[in-house]
Amino acid sequence: MKIYFLSSIPCALTVNGVYFGVTDGFERFAEVSLRDNLFVCFSPENALPISFFLNEQIRFNPPKGCSVYLLKDGIALFAQGFPPCDFTLRTIAQERDGDCLATVFKQGETQLCLQTERGCFTALLSPAFDCCEIEFHQNLVFLKAESKLAVFTKRGERVFYETITSYRIEENTFTAVLPLSDSLGRKAECVYTLRENGLERESVKLLQERAERLNASEELLPYAFFECVLIGGTYASFLEESLREKAEELPAFLGEFIDVVVTEDPFVCGLVRKKAERLYEVSYYTVKIREGKIFDIQG
Repeated sequence: MKIYFLSSIPCALTVNGVYFGVTDGFERFAEVSLRDNLFVCFSPENALPISFFLNEQIRFNPPKGCSVYLLKDGIALFAQGFPPCDFTLRTIAQERDGDCLATVFKQGETQLCLQTERGCFTALLSPAFDCCEIEFHQNLVFLKAESKLAVFTKRGERVFYETITSYRIEENTFTAVLPLSDSLGRKAECVYTLRENGLERESVKLLQERAERLNASEELLPYAFFECVLIGGTYASFLEESLREKAEELPAFLGEFIDVVVTEDPFVCGLVRKKAERLYEVSYYTVKIREGKIFDIQG
C-alpha cells in the first residue's frame, strides 16, 4: 500500500528508527504494509515530534496531531499539531475596554486571555497571531494579525476566525473580504451585523478575479468547476447546455465535500469528505469536456 507522508513544517522522518528523509507540504510516498506495525516519527526543528505505530487502526483512529486521508491508492498522513518545546511566557498584545482586559500571550501555544468581572476566559490561537493587535468594537474583541482576523465575545466565545485580505467596520456593520484560495483567485465579501453576543451574517458576495484563466486550458476546467460548486459559485457556466438543465441536481449528486484535490489526470479530481475528527476520505470524479464545456461527470 502507498503511504504518503506530509507535514506542515519541515521534519525528519524516521521509520522504525531509520532515517527516511525530510517531509513538508510536498507529498512523498513509500510502499508499506500496515501489518508490519512500523513506528513512524516526524521530528521538526523547533517543536516536539509526533510519533505513532502505523497499522490498520490508522484507518479509523488518526494519531494525535496527525490528519489521515483515505485515498483510492493508499493513505496520506499529514502531521501538523506538533507540541511546543518552549514554554517561556511572552506577552504579545494587551488592551483594556472598561472592565475587560484582553491579553494575547505565548506560553507553549499562542493564547487569548479575557479577564472581566464575570470571570477569566482563555482560547487557543494559531501561530499566525504571534504578532497581532487588539481592538474593541461593540463589546466584541478583534484580534488582527497580518493575514488573519479573529473575533471573540467578552466571554471568550469565538465568533469569527478567518484568513482575510481586508476588513472594515462602519457603525454596526462589519465587512470582511476572504480569499477562497482557489485556482481562479476568487474572494468572498461577507457582511455581518455586530451584536453584543456575536456576529449575524447578512450577505455573502463572490468576487471573481483572473477568470481569463478558464480560456487558457481545458485542463483547468474540472478543478475550477468543483471549486465553484464547493464555494456556491455560478458553476452552471462551466456546463454544456444539455448538462446545464440538470445543474441544480449536481450538488446532491456530488454530495457534501470540504475540499478539492488534483490527481495525475487533470480530468479526474478528488473530493475530500470528512468522516470523523482528523479523518477524511477522498472520492474521485471524472469530467468530460467538449469545446470548452463540461458535458459529462462520472463518479
